[in-house]
Amino acid sequence: MNRWPTALALVSAAGGILVLVLLDRDAELFGPLVAMMAAIYLMAYAIGRPVSVWVALIVLSTLNSVFQVLDDRDALGVHPGVAMAIVLVLTWLWTVARRRYADSGTFSLQTLGMVGFGAVTLVAAAVEPRAAVALAGVGFLAHGAWDAYHYRVNKVVHRTYAEFCGVVDLVTGTALLVAAATS
Repeated sequence: MNRWPTALALVSAAGGILVLVLLDRDAELFGPLVAMMAAIYLMAYAIGRPVSVWVALIVLSTLNSVFQVLDDRDALGVHPGVAMAIVLVLTWLWTVARRRYADSGTFSLQTLGMVGFGAVTLVAAAVEPRAAVALAGVGFLAHGAWDAYHYRVNKVVHRTYAEFCGVVDLVTGTALLVAAATS
């Protein structure tokens, strides 16, 4: 079996852990990613082509980076987690506009993901940093389970992405919980 998604995920997770160790902005950087991960799934679902998830990853990662830069310059106006939660809701509305609700079971599950992961992000934006890091860690681990489910059913996103994201989520979520416990 070809495990390139796992290898890429381990490199990506190592980069995330390096950021976690080097920067003192864990809550600001990792909390918004929980909503971003849900938005990636919704964007691929709205498009209706599971392989489009890789483009969604690039688009939404870039947007999240823009939010972080604007926040650094005090030009965003809201916490980056709030901005990403807004993007998540807009992505869901786009999914509705594309009439993807016709597949009611999958649409309901993606809606549940939007609400759950969006709520984690918004709460993480509102609490003190240590709790926000722990909450982001729980969000990452929960999204790892989300990835495992989507890998198994082979719907919404391409299996390579579900594998990649699942490994990133499990490694990063664990690192965030360790960081929260030791800070």
